[in-house]
Amino acid sequence: MEYPLSRLLPSSWAGGWAGFALTGAAALLFGSALPLSGQEAIPSNMVAFETERSTMCVPVLARLAELNEELDPLARRVDRIGALYQAVALEDSLRVAPFDDANPEDRIVQSWFQDDGELAREYVESEDEALLERRRELRSQVEEELEGAFRRISDEADAILGEDEELPAAASNCDGAILVREVVVEACNGSSSQVCREAREGETQGRYRFVESAEDLWDVEQLRPWSTPTGIGPRPDGSLGGAQTGTLVRKGNVQLTLVVEPIIRERDAVPPEEAAEFDSSLESMGFDFDDPRFVMSPALVVDLDIDRPLGGETHYLLHFGDLSDPANQVFWSARSSEEGPIQDAFPVGEGVLAGLMSGEEVTLTAIRVENEETMEGSPLYTLGLTSVGQAEAVTTLVAYMAQGHLSDDLRALFPPEEGSEQEDF
Repeated sequence: MEYPLSRLLPSSWAGGWAGFALTGAAALLFGSALPLSGQEAIPSNMVAFETERSTMCVPVLARLAELNEELDPLARRVDRIGALYQAVALEDSLRVAPFDDANPEDRIVQSWFQDDGELAREYVESEDEALLERRRELRSQVEEELEGAFRRISDEADAILGEDEELPAAASNCDGAILVREVVVEACNGSSSQVCREAREGETQGRYRFVESAEDLWDVEQLRPWSTPTGIGPRPDGSLGGAQTGTLVRKGNVQLTLVVEPIIRERDAVPPEEAAEFDSSLESMGFDFDDPRFVMSPALVVDLDIDRPLGGETHYLLHFGDLSDPANQVFWSARSSEEGPIQDAFPVGEGVLAGLMSGEEVTLTAIRVENEETMEGSPLYTLGLTSVGQAEAVTTLVAYMAQGHLSDDLRALFPPEEGSEQEDF
């Protein structure tokens, strides 16, 4: 059986149990101290990369604006279909009144409400069970018609988007990016697109954000305090959320997000030796998690949104402290990539949790390995996460996982099958 646990049940986790030995692995790679003093103020490649980005984004953002206008009618029809579908499910026409005779989906649903209302009145008078069956048939029919309309509109939108196969990849580098004003103005060359107008006019409250020079980007920093965790439960859209806390730092166009949450997997889907490791780790930490259908571990989710190495770095390290003692400070490492964001999810043990719960500040350091044999490296630049709200938020979440509340909520959300052994827990 599959449970819709979204990110709380990452099916693609392939780190194995080695994640618990990550600190030791990092110590083997970077065994010598890496003092952070004397690091570069601005990564060496950043100015060139950001100049290139701003130039490239001018036509991309102009095309995206055109697409938004082209797709807006389709988007509004999709929203309307969703509202009509919900009105049918709840048998409440007031949710979508008044109906629009010019809209084919509105006409379909309006006709259904009229027919269904008549059948309902006939049933009250006759109590003929065949009328109930007819109502069910008509409901299924109108739902199928709405679903078909949704698919047709989606196909139409996909066809429009598919006209430019390279646009999605380019858009991911431009949407939400901070641009260099002088570079944009030069690249616009008389264009009247919105990004060009705002760059020329110096708007500060427009859709796009600008800095005056590429060097200024490294001074633009955003920090988000650690979020307040809640229990696991359904979101308004029907997916499952909660049971996590996280923070982020953005410096220029680089963003790092760190989230603490449980990895939860169905026990039957995990090799026995891995399941035993999950159980052993929880026992060693004194966690009370007694739902035998699942294995669980506290975990970290790392999302480093960086296009390519900004300073010629070869690795990234997440650590406590100043890297004077990597063996005891580093708890995550990854190689740099030329192919966009780096994402990872891995279980963590008592040492990392204790550091987070005590409010130890977390830093990401980009380093360049200069000797592949000894794996000695030099730090190039850092991203420092805030510790505001960290100790309280992580402690609250760890207590929720450790004191049995998480397993209680899982049983409430997914009750054990009647007569199963799980009912005794």
